[in-house]
Amino acid sequence: MIKLASIKEMSYKLNFRVLFSKEKKIKEMTIKRLIITSALAGLTTFTYGQKLETTNAAVAYKPLKTNPMWMMMDKDGSLKEKLVEAKEEIDKAYAKYKEENTLKSKDEAKLLFYRGIIYLDYMMSADSSMLPELEKNEEIYNEASLGSLTKCIAIEQEDGKDLYTSQIEAKMQVLRGVSLQGGVALFQQENYKEAFMAFEGAVQMFEVIGLTDSLAIYNAALSAERMKDYDNAIKYFKKSAEIDYKTDVSYQSLISNTNKKNGGPSDEAFKYIQEGKEKYPNNLGLIIEEFNYYLSKGETEKAQASLAEAIKKDPDNPLFHFNIGVTFDELAGKKHKEGKHEEAGVFATKAIEGYKKAIEIKPDFADAYFNLGVFYNNESFELNSLASDLKDQTLLEKKLTQAKEYLNDAIPYLEKSHELQPKDVNTLKLLKSIYFNLEKDPEYKVVDEKLKALGQ
Repeated sequence: MIKLASIKEMSYKLNFRVLFSKEKKIKEMTIKRLIITSALAGLTTFTYGQKLETTNAAVAYKPLKTNPMWMMMDKDGSLKEKLVEAKEEIDKAYAKYKEENTLKSKDEAKLLFYRGIIYLDYMMSADSSMLPELEKNEEIYNEASLGSLTKCIAIEQEDGKDLYTSQIEAKMQVLRGVSLQGGVALFQQENYKEAFMAFEGAVQMFEVIGLTDSLAIYNAALSAERMKDYDNAIKYFKKSAEIDYKTDVSYQSLISNTNKKNGGPSDEAFKYIQEGKEKYPNNLGLIIEEFNYYLSKGETEKAQASLAEAIKKDPDNPLFHFNIGVTFDELAGKKHKEGKHEEAGVFATKAIEGYKKAIEIKPDFADAYFNLGVFYNNESFELNSLASDLKDQTLLEKKLTQAKEYLNDAIPYLEKSHELQPKDVNTLKLLKSIYFNLEKDPEYKVVDEKLKALGQ
């Protein structure tokens, strides 16, 4: 449900609420009009009643029509009373119109014009006591306001006339501006729900007059994203991308929100990654999203290729080199499991290079220190496993020595990780295990005391 922010005082704490449908787009319909002759006296009387009540509605609405910002000036509520009177009259006219349309097209357009703007103002001026009624009858109010105005324009386009279309366009321009300003104010106040409704209202105001509000579309997407309404964030970032507004950023945000909706990288998001890369093949954000997708699917070779492409774009980004380390780390583990230990060794070297490069660029990169320490520990485990199957004593001792060296290599990186993250239990537990295996009793006791202090 779309709501415009409401105006009570010009502090941009807009307090009016306009409800529009979130999902259902108002469609233009050509209304079939009956051909009535003046000889049919009964129908002429019926027609006169519709026209009279429309005129009464127009007369009651006149003080409001001349001032689009009347809500800010209605201190004593007299203008709101005029609006209610106008609504009662237009409801009478519309009830007869629905029963049997005997109006000429210009009179039909007039009825729909006044019905649309009266209902719009009625919703915009709603206070909290009226909201339950508006929410309960959301579709009715949607159709009565924007639906009527859309039909009015369609009739005039068919007839080649402009008695009301220009007035509708002017009204929509004013209300769009108010709604957009209100949305910005609400967004800055971190009221993202009502900011979204205001921006979506601006979008639909422009749709009535056949325009696309790129700024409101993008802001609606941002507001939906902030309140974690991923469906609407996806909807509006997709629209933003389709109209080529902030396209590269829109694609990245579209992908990000799709992943959040699905709990991680998804095939749905990958479709948007491909679309985005077709338009922006050198966009770093899209390359990273591609990497994350492949990595989540276990396609490490493809992930590594995407990451290598990213590093070309930004060679001094420590996170890229860290992820190179992670990717080759996983590839090495995969090859060890397959028994392809020589290939694993090649990947192991690249993993070490990736982690060390990340540390070189960012010396306080705790995760890079930790991962490198874990990697050395894992390689030690693999060598010990290989050694257990060897019968050649010399080769056995060589493997065991290498395994011990890997454990010693792990220590400085894990100690640095602990220095940067002193309360990280996993780092301390791994250090404790390594100190035990290397028979480093003093170090073992220190770590054991630290774990006890942390409740372990």
